[in-house]
Amino acid sequence: MKNVFILLLTLSLSACGYQLAGRGGHIPDEIKSVAIPVFENKTMEPVVEEEFTPMIIREFIKDSRIKVVDRTEADIVLNGNVNSYKESPLSFDQNQEVLEYRITVTTHLKITRQKINNIIWEKDIIKSSEYKVSSNVMTTRTSKLLALKEIAKNLSEEVTDRVLWGW
Repeated sequence: MKNVFILLLTLSLSACGYQLAGRGGHIPDEIKSVAIPVFENKTMEPVVEEEFTPMIIREFIKDSRIKVVDRTEADIVLNGNVNSYKESPLSFDQNQEVLEYRITVTTHLKITRQKINNIIWEKDIIKSSEYKVSSNVMTTRTSKLLALKEIAKNLSEEVTDRVLWGW
């Protein structure tokens, strides 16, 4: 009985494998650097693009497998547009005053191989976050900025994940 158990255990373990589905991980040898120009803001919300570009650059620097360089030196270029910015009321008090908003941002991202001007990845990405409204205007502004920073962080993680692991 003991031998049967060991045989079954051995067979079941030998059939096991672990792999991250849909993930490559090997960056092509010819891709060693990326340029990330400032995102273009196509919305009426001022300076919203200023949150996204630095956050994505920080994510690439933090990983360090692909160097962030000037466009003239880059193997690939990551261009981004902020296409829409929307604030929607999420919750209200008993007087129908807004207590919380949801910010939804739609970006369009494109990665191009610099030397051959070939688009290797292009995608619209939608991210959202919530913030609370306060009777203090500065507190509300700070909450809104933190929500936008959270959107930028989530976007930057998805983009760097795609570039660094999606091959």
